[in-house]
Parts: sequence; C-alpha cells; structure tokens
Amino acid sequence: MMNEEEVIESFSDLGQDYLFDCWTDWDEHKKSILLEELASLDLKLLSSLQKCLPEKEVPPSLSPLPCLSHEDIIKMDKERELGRELISGGKAAFLTVAGGKGSRLKFKGPKGLFPISPIQKHSLLQIFAEKLLAAEIHYRVPLFWYIMTSPANHAEIINYFRKNSFFGLAEERVSFFSQRLNPSLSPSGKLYLNPAGTILKNPDGHGGVIGALIQDGLLTHMVKQGIEELFYFQVDNPLVNIPDPLFLGVHRSMGAEVSSKVIRKISADEKLGSIGLVNGRAGIIEYSDLNEESRYLRDKDGNLSFSQGSIAVHLFNVAFLNRTDFVLPLHQARKKEEVLIPGSNGCILKEVEVIKFEKFIFDIIPLAGKAVFYETLRADEFAPLKNKSGVDSIETCTRGYIEKYALWLEECGVHVLRDEEGRSIYPIEISPLYALNREILKKKLSHTVNRINDQALFI
Repeated sequence: MMNEEEVIESFSDLGQDYLFDCWTDWDEHKKSILLEELASLDLKLLSSLQKCLPEKEVPPSLSPLPCLSHEDIIKMDKERELGRELISGGKAAFLTVAGGKGSRLKFKGPKGLFPISPIQKHSLLQIFAEKLLAAEIHYRVPLFWYIMTSPANHAEIINYFRKNSFFGLAEERVSFFSQRLNPSLSPSGKLYLNPAGTILKNPDGHGGVIGALIQDGLLTHMVKQGIEELFYFQVDNPLVNIPDPLFLGVHRSMGAEVSSKVIRKISADEKLGSIGLVNGRAGIIEYSDLNEESRYLRDKDGNLSFSQGSIAVHLFNVAFLNRTDFVLPLHQARKKEEVLIPGSNGCILKEVEVIKFEKFIFDIIPLAGKAVFYETLRADEFAPLKNKSGVDSIETCTRGYIEKYALWLEECGVHVLRDEEGRSIYPIEISPLYALNREILKKKLSHTVNRINDQALFI
C-alpha cells in the first residue's frame, strides 16, 4: 500500500495533480478516504479508458436479419420437451440484473423493490422469486438464481430478501454479486471528484455482468453445479416468462451459444435495440446507433427492414461464457454532472461534461459461434418499468401485467369485462404460485371461475 507522498507523486506523474490543489484544506479523514481510493484504482483500466477518448466510433455496416417467427416457434413441441428436461435436470440457472435505483420512479430504494403488481403490490423481485419458487415446485428441482446488484443497493437488496425469508427459496441457492464501477472522466482524460470528495465513478453497464461473474467465481460455481445454460433478464420487466422451457429447448436444439428474445417494434422510432448483421455478424444494434436511413428502411412489402427489437432477455451457454478470449467494447456516454473542482482558492462545485464508460451485454452476440433470435409477443412478455409517467411507466407496466393475465383467463373460457378501448375493467393478478403458466391455469380453473363480477380478481 502506497503512503500519502507516493500516491500524490504517482497521480501527479499521470497528470492528475490538480486533485491535490486544495489538499491542505482537507481534514485527515477526508484525505485518507481519497488516498485509499486512489491507491486501489486500476491504473490499467484508467489508461484504457483514456485511450478511448480521442477515438470516434466507426459506424458499423448494417443489414437486416430475420428471426424465428412466433408462429413457427409455438409448434415446436419436441423443443419444448427438451427445455423441460433441461430444467428438471438442473441444467438451467437464472440471472437478474438489478443494479438500478428507483430515482426515475420517484421511489426511494432499489428499483427491484418497487411494488408493481396491481392488487397484492408485490415488488418486481418478489414476482421473480415466486416464479422461480413455483418452477421449483412444478419441476421438482432446486434452481439457482444469481442477482447482480450495484454498490449503491447491494446491502439493501440482501436485507430485503432476508427480511422476507427469501420468499420461500433456499438462501444458499440465491447468490448476490455487485456490478463493478468505472471512473468517469473529463473530455481530456482527467479524473473527477464527486461532491463528497471521492473519485466520480459510474456503473460499468449490463455488459459488465460477465466480468463480475468471472471475478466472483460464480461461473466456476455454475460449472460445479452442472449448470449448462444461463437465463438472463433485467429486473424492470415483470412479464418475463420464467423458466420458459420452449425458449431453452429451441436455444439448445439449435446449438446456440447465445439466444435473444425479440418483439415486433411498434414503430421505427421505438427505442429498442434492433437485430441485424453488424459488420457481417449477427448482433443487436443500439437504438442510438441505428442511422436514420436504416431506421426507416422498408422492404418490398412496406414492412420495416429492422422490425424486431430486443427485450433484454437472453440465454447464454455457460461453456461459452467461460471463454477468456473475448473483450467487450467500451461505449461512451456524455452527461452533465455536478463535480468538485479543487483549486488554489479552495474547492468549488461545478456542473461539467462528464464521460461515462459502460459495456453492453448484447455486444457478446457477434462473438458467439451461433446466435438465435426468438420472436415472442409483447402482450405476453414485455411491459418494462422505467419511468414514473409516460412511456414504459408505472401505469403502462401495471396495465401490461393486468392484460397478460386477462388474456390467460379468456383462453380458459373466463369472461373478462372490457371497456371501450378493449382493456380489462377490473385489475387482475394471478400468482405464479397458483399458476406458473397458462396451461397450469387451464387445469386448475376447471370452470370454477367463469366471470369476473367483482372489482378485482386475485388467484
């Protein structure tokens, strides 16, 4: 461990001497925190981030790519059975990315703790926990769940699970690991201090999940447990179908190293990553990276050429993830942020342009030997919670939740009262512990419920 003089000299040699411009004004406690942080900073990472700064990303060549259609997928009975065998054999595990905060929802706490179900007000994480518990009961097998938190919410999420007795799941089969952080830089490559006087950092993106799994020994843990396929999804979408034997079976039968679920975009401007060939390799193109010409391009039938969007639900072959020869690219985001600027006359708070670096999980797709894109239905599997109001909001997420289960009931012959816009008049919620999927619901209802005539239905 370097002493104070060595740390100051080292970072001064790196051109970061301005950090110490008002050093004599700081108390010893504040100094020691910053010194410890600087001494533990990964200088190779800092150098690699700085090297990215002058480079402008070369626009990739893009071309459309078809996916497996939903109409074809639902007929794949052999693949569905294969998926069931993988689940019941303990060959599949589940990973949730839950590092986000609830600030955009005006919610104090991790986003995963937001109470989203329309009647019971269960949180996002409780919904997923109950789906996995229901799957364990149905398939008669213990399942493993890996949850990526962030340094800002790690302790709170663990305490939430402990307080709720892990929602019936075995504690030893739920693993929490924290997302890594990257230093944020100025356009010239300087480190910034946040208002508290420590190094300004940002989460390294959902693409950082692979490195975190490797560093924390969790990929090794998966191999020891006989896990062969990893089901990845983000915490903000309560409609995700878990454990989804058909998705697993299609992925496995086609020999895919990566499979991704997609939906048909509502419009060319919907902010979803589009599937396509990226420099000749199958991949997902970030919405902001799809140029205007490609975004509005249409085929001879008038359909959008880039018509399918990713919903951030993936399957990864564990042996593929254990490869060590791939490096995901760093992406830059420029934002205004308040920082602490040291100076000869003291420190001042100032809003400046900050460059943040992150990795995207879908950048792993072009590195796979084979990738599969699997079309699902929006109504069945996509109602994300991102904003307090407007698009992808509390209202639209809750409505999507209600309508999913309203459709399930109608498929079982239950009459659902609807308004002039075709929406269910009453809130509906079906616990996964009652019916994990529509097939189980059909067997259990047996015409005991044939009409919703109350102000809500919870089963």
